[in-house]
Amino acid sequence: MLVTIDCYCAVGNDREYDFSADDLIRALDRAGVNRAVITPVDRYMVVDNCEGNKFILESAQRHPDRLIPSCSINPWFGKRGEQELRRAATEGARLLVLHPFIQGYQANDDLAWPLIEIAAEERLPVYIHTGPPGNASPWQVIDLAEQYPTADFIMGHCGATDFWNDAALAALSCENVYVEPSLARPFKFAAHMQALGPAKGVMGSFAPINDLAVEWTEMRKLLPPGDWSDFYGPNLLRLLAKRGPL
Repeated sequence: MLVTIDCYCAVGNDREYDFSADDLIRALDRAGVNRAVITPVDRYMVVDNCEGNKFILESAQRHPDRLIPSCSINPWFGKRGEQELRRAATEGARLLVLHPFIQGYQANDDLAWPLIEIAAEERLPVYIHTGPPGNASPWQVIDLAEQYPTADFIMGHCGATDFWNDAALAALSCENVYVEPSLARPFKFAAHMQALGPAKGVMGSFAPINDLAVEWTEMRKLLPPGDWSDFYGPNLLRLLAKRGPL
């Protein structure tokens, strides 16, 4: 049976949506997807890291067979943020989410280095939102990944929209960087995967900003699961399971 995992789904009440864990599970069922990594909404990434991470962990604990918790830390919190990352990892988080644009720094700035060091030590993959000019281009992610070769990085959105044409070449240059398609058009992302090969991608929808079922349906048309099965779940499972079985 094909393992399917959505790499990025936000759960909670944000300015643009109110999307519960139950809403997400219904969306997963409609799309025929086994599991999803759930992430905090924007305000929790920027300000209330501890509250947001606890909410995500509790949501995942209610649905352990379907939902996998991530955590997010704003690097500006310094030592307090480092302590929160270790706490979240100890309690079950499997992915660190960084959002340089809304958190207010450049992706490869030394402000974030202590968090990357902890993520590498804790064996948490690092998902970085990319796209906005000046904050998080694909090559900034590569610069960071080259400094931390023992950490795994997921290039969220493939640089969409401003840096979509840099994503494939950048990812090819660094073994520990993987690409994720949410906010990138499926037909554009399919071209990236043809260049990169099936081992370098992980599927994500960015629900509820995007419709999960539509994203998965369109991607399956362009990258048939029979030929690209690793992209739809096993690649991500391998990264998430470095801390232990899921």
